[in-house]
Amino acid sequence: MQLRFVLQLLLLYLFIVLPSLSVAQNLVKLAQAGDVEGLKSALPDGPDPEALIKPIYFAAQNGQEEVVTYLLSVGADPDSTTDFGTALAIAARNNHTGIVTALLISGANPNLRGGTIGEAPLHMAADRGAIESARLLLDHNADVNAVAVTWGWPAIQYAAYKDRTEMVSLLREMGAKPAPVEPLETGELEEADLEQGRLLAIECSGCHALSPDDTGWRQYGGPNLFDVVNRPKASQEDIPYSKAMKAQTGRWTPEELNVFLADPFNTVPGTDMIRGRQPDRAARIAIIAYLTQLNP
Repeated sequence: MQLRFVLQLLLLYLFIVLPSLSVAQNLVKLAQAGDVEGLKSALPDGPDPEALIKPIYFAAQNGQEEVVTYLLSVGADPDSTTDFGTALAIAARNNHTGIVTALLISGANPNLRGGTIGEAPLHMAADRGAIESARLLLDHNADVNAVAVTWGWPAIQYAAYKDRTEMVSLLREMGAKPAPVEPLETGELEEADLEQGRLLAIECSGCHALSPDDTGWRQYGGPNLFDVVNRPKASQEDIPYSKAMKAQTGRWTPEELNVFLADPFNTVPGTDMIRGRQPDRAARIAIIAYLTQLNP
């Protein structure tokens, strides 16, 4: 009985699954090569939109505008998304403006996130310095301050991190700015939950030490957070600060920390911080209160 079941599965794979995989791979190859006639011959009438997701993505990646236009005309979803991201994002990343335009006209969502870290098309364009694509996305209501899901980076951080000054200027012109933060209130630090602050600060310990004698290895080698409150910015001698952080003036007062931690990547675009954005006010104040307790 068990052998019969195994044979049935094998036959299913050989006669149904394997041929369908071969057809899908062939469609991708035809799309990558820009072979519209080949696609017309290979696709049935009224093709399943699911079967067109990878072909339109890889056509968009390779700049095959005619293929993308054809696939859209036969029912491909303009918001087609693979594990690598959306078709619009990969077209924007490679500055294929004709494809970006075609997808947007067909209704592609300029703010749809995709890929392993949840990036929107504008993030991809900013990362590559694709000015023309960025303008098209912004003209179609791309959110200039939207953040990637995993890192919390807005487009301006992608651009500044790669030192793309023209892109940074465009994004600032189009409204990229730090999130509004209410000033600290009297007694707010004293009333904060220090234990919550301690636990949240520990999450930062992969990059930042929290004690004066901790000189161990850190994943990204950030400055020690012990005695950071009221310390001059970018002043720890053994830290290779980013150019953006070196340009900062003043001290890390509780108020400055409040603004920075709420939106570090819009406040100091180009910072080497990978994560750390804390939009929740109570959690942010708890962190600052705990760091204040670490001061000698």
